[in-house]
Amino acid sequence: MTIKEAAFQQCAFMILHDQCPPDSKHYLCMKEEDDSIGDCTQCWSNYLWGLTMGTIELFNK
Repeated sequence: MTIKEAAFQQCAFMILHDQCPPDSKHYLCMKEEDDSIGDCTQCWSNYLWGLTMGTIELFNK
């Protein structure tokens, strides 16, 4: 398994356990004034896209 595959597997388990991405700077709910507004699906979509494109550093190094 590659490092990237391991990162995606860890993300999949985090999603299944209703957890947020491992790096809080990517939390959309923390970027809004009203913290009750948080779209977890969009947050994870952005995070996974970043992993795919290489703009987010892999946390499994």
